[in-house]
Amino acid sequence: MVMDLEHLNKSQIVLLTMLVSFVTSIATGIVTVSLIEEAPTDVTRVVQRVVERTVEQVTPAEQQATVVTRERTIIVKEADLIAAAIAENKSKIVSVFDAKTNTFVSLGVFVDGEGTLAVDAGAIVKGGTYAVDIGTDKPAPATVQYEGGARGIALLKVTAERIGVAAVTPSQVGLQLGQTVVAFIGNGSITQGIATALDEGGFAGTSISGAKIAPGSPLINVDGEVVGISTKASREVSEGTFASIRAAFAQATTGTNTAATTTEKVPESNTNATAPTTQKPAQ
Repeated sequence: MVMDLEHLNKSQIVLLTMLVSFVTSIATGIVTVSLIEEAPTDVTRVVQRVVERTVEQVTPAEQQATVVTRERTIIVKEADLIAAAIAENKSKIVSVFDAKTNTFVSLGVFVDGEGTLAVDAGAIVKGGTYAVDIGTDKPAPATVQYEGGARGIALLKVTAERIGVAAVTPSQVGLQLGQTVVAFIGNGSITQGIATALDEGGFAGTSISGAKIAPGSPLINVDGEVVGISTKASREVSEGTFASIRAAFAQATTGTNTAATTTEKVPESNTNATAPTTQKPAQ
């Protein structure tokens, strides 16, 4: 039996309209659910919220003053923090060259205002002479002050009338797994990753590709604090591992004389480790 739409009465037309609307709603719901299930999972990013509160002091009641409280929520995105951290540190990264061959040796960062430069000990040769690009007409000469210990961070002493490169700020808090980090890889370039492993021996593994890392590449957190340096010793653990820079700051504080008698602490987890050896700076 074929229904002739032209001969439907008003009640039948209303019922037919409701049926079509009902079927359409069901079809729309099915399509929507299918699209949601097929959508990729969003990447969760950490968003820090800073609440700024301004409170005016309450004055005595006889002055008939009112109290005004204003609140404003400022959303600080992680990308903005990273950009600020890079801008703060990019001018503090210097390149070290072999004074005889003028070939690149290592990146480095100043750990104090006296010209003490932290570099990759694996790239330094005992008794070698080096030059550091500090933005002057001629590179500044540098000599080995401390040859490095278990973490492989050596210290050079840069000699110049004025060192126009500021010292970096070390992190006072250890890295946390999953924390965002940025490595400077030379020529003003950076690469980003997260902390993936923490070692009791003073090394921190990251997701950064080892092919992008140069000797002495400094590692910073989103607050602009330096947390590590890429050294030969750290790359032997894994290509994306960095050595903690705290020891370099402590070594610089002791001075040149005590650097000759400072020993590296053997990690407690290594029960078969031999006694630490004394590291002496080159004369």
